[in-house]
Amino acid sequence: MSRTVDGESTESIASVPASTQSFDDPDARLDVNVVYAVTAIDGTGLESTAASAEPILLASSSAAPSGLYEETSAFIDRVGTWTDLVHSSDSARGSANAKAIGNYAQILFTGTGAQWIGRKGPSLGKADIYIDGAKTATIDLYSKDQIHQQTLYSVSGLSDATHRLRVVRTGAQNSASKGKDISLDAIRVVDTTPPPVPSGVKVTAQREGLLVEWASSPTSDLAGYVVYRAKGSGSFDKITVGSLLTETSFLDIGLDYGESYRFSITAVDTSGNVSGRSTAVTRTQPAAVDPPTRASDCPSGGKTVSTLTALRSEIASAKPGTVIRLAPGTYRGGVTVARSGTAEAPIWICGPKTAILDNGNLQSKNGVLLQDVSNVNVAGFSIRNFRKGVVVTGSTSTSVADLDIREIGEEAIKVRYNSVSTVVQYNAIRNTGRAVATYGEGVYLGTSPQNWCELLDCRPDATTLSQVIGNDIRGTTADPIEAKPGTTSGIIRGNILDGAALTDVTNVLAVKGNDYLVTDNVGSNAKGSGVIVMEGEVSGNGSNNFLARNSMQVPSGQYAIFLGNGSGNVVDCTNLAPRSGSLRSNASSCQK
Repeated sequence: MSRTVDGESTESIASVPASTQSFDDPDARLDVNVVYAVTAIDGTGLESTAASAEPILLASSSAAPSGLYEETSAFIDRVGTWTDLVHSSDSARGSANAKAIGNYAQILFTGTGAQWIGRKGPSLGKADIYIDGAKTATIDLYSKDQIHQQTLYSVSGLSDATHRLRVVRTGAQNSASKGKDISLDAIRVVDTTPPPVPSGVKVTAQREGLLVEWASSPTSDLAGYVVYRAKGSGSFDKITVGSLLTETSFLDIGLDYGESYRFSITAVDTSGNVSGRSTAVTRTQPAAVDPPTRASDCPSGGKTVSTLTALRSEIASAKPGTVIRLAPGTYRGGVTVARSGTAEAPIWICGPKTAILDNGNLQSKNGVLLQDVSNVNVAGFSIRNFRKGVVVTGSTSTSVADLDIREIGEEAIKVRYNSVSTVVQYNAIRNTGRAVATYGEGVYLGTSPQNWCELLDCRPDATTLSQVIGNDIRGTTADPIEAKPGTTSGIIRGNILDGAALTDVTNVLAVKGNDYLVTDNVGSNAKGSGVIVMEGEVSGNGSNNFLARNSMQVPSGQYAIFLGNGSGNVVDCTNLAPRSGSLRSNASSCQK
């Protein structure tokens, strides 16, 4: 038999008996085209014309990465006669013995070392070891007593490339041994080469935190990344987030506004090798900025109205840039806004707290309904005695700010039906759920999944990018703030939440959507956990939320932050449960 590599010189590699119709080439080279040819020789020495096979390519990609491979692994070739054995002391409860001279086992692997694991015993013989075709050792497996899972041979310090380990039964034995077999229990591939240092690190301010990003590691056996952070000129600390990060970005929350931070990244492979730290990148955590839709931002000028009829008339004819001011007084009814502004020229409806929309009936109507509009800002005045205070439906870039909303039959502010970029900030909310306690939320984002089919053709309410900031919410019978499943990417920051009047729930803030940033909220009088992050109704919700600097007064034994069945939620160590006996979170660890 001969072998030709990449069309170059041909070499004779073996002569086998006439009874043999196969040959295993233990020295086959990788990543080259090989042609094997066979000739037959008769008893007089006459040789036939060579019969050639089609070219074959043995790719290094078929090599085993670092890890433990049992004797039955597809990565291990066992050539010859092998007997499988079962014993509880073997790795994975099994091993194999080679029965004839020249029988061998080999593995093609990528790494810097390998270990042959097997039995030693009174009836075992000797084996030759080959690394990349070169004999490196002869191993005697004899032992007076049978012992299992022994490291019979170990090699290290190889180049970080593809190698071949072959273990061959020699047929030789120790003079004290009763047999010549060799044992194979497992082969462990060892990698001691760390991944390259991560590159491309950048840090940007995003969503009231700092987003750290880096280039993907080229390491084939990458396990993940670790992020390190240093404040100012201080030393680096590992940011604890549980297991290794598998993405190439990390949002760091709970940082001090105005402070400078340095970030560095390491990569870790499946063997536990750790790269050096990347070059540090510095960024200052900017202070949170409130959207400019407060009552004090309402432009000067515009039209001042003093009756409900005039208010409704001005709203009905509003156009981009319209400013409608309510004069002090009582307006006996609510309004519906169906006209839109633009980003450059929003519609404003504003007034002092002494301008009061009062329905006188908790069972009907909305104080303000924003119906399928964009760029409308409502600010400053008061709303009393409606079924719902403010409802934002199917709208984009709207704001509800600095309102005084109280004595409401159900929710004070409801944002629903796929609304986008709604701001709900610095409102005072009191005494909701006066008609139906179950619906007595302070701020309600989205729609209950039970109503998706009736109201949304069985699709989720994908209300997104809501900002609920700085509201003072007390006297609600249901959650002061609740974000329903289907809602995403919101900010809930700096709210004061009092649960003293709760009858329908025990928590003061419920996050059942995904990708919310929940920071700097202060809760009191919760009857159970302060913040719950979970959703049992719809799988895939209650996930990837970030919580930092929240302080929740909860009963002894309860959690400030309770994580339910969602995944990817991060609880920063800056969250507090200040009451004696209460706990920060049920999460296994917090992010430092």
